[in-house]
Amino acid sequence: MSAPLTGRTILVLLAAFFGTVASADAVLVTSALRTWSGLEEASPYQASQRYNAELDRSRAQDALGWRLAASAARLASEAAITATLSDGEGRALRGRTLRARLERPTDKRFDVGIDLPEVSAGTYAARAGPVARGQWDLVVEVLGEDGVAFRRRHRIILD
Repeated sequence: MSAPLTGRTILVLLAAFFGTVASADAVLVTSALRTWSGLEEASPYQASQRYNAELDRSRAQDALGWRLAASAARLASEAAITATLSDGEGRALRGRTLRARLERPTDKRFDVGIDLPEVSAGTYAARAGPVARGQWDLVVEVLGEDGVAFRRRHRIILD
């Protein structure tokens, strides 16, 4: 015969059930807090103060009429980044200084930055590494005399 169901047995079963749930929650919360801070911007207030300047920069970038095509491919553990830069009529823009960043959308600690030297007329390329598989933002900037003259951001997936 089985043992009788007592109040003490019910108390132990309930404590074990809720203890298991609380333990699993504690592990998940700890893991979430360790892997991502939750912050996109260190100071959202200061970012809001730069908003009008960003709009002005965007208008100035559009006025240039430049075209920037960028791509990235994962080779082994590295990423090969290529960018082509042309003016409004499709002529290659030579002799520019380009900088690229692979930004992880979920964790800024894995961001990788690299300078893109010119390899042919209007084509700039380099290898960055190591990078993991998955979703990235490819940000390519053309530097000017007073900072960034042109910027493009592309969401890409590296296999």
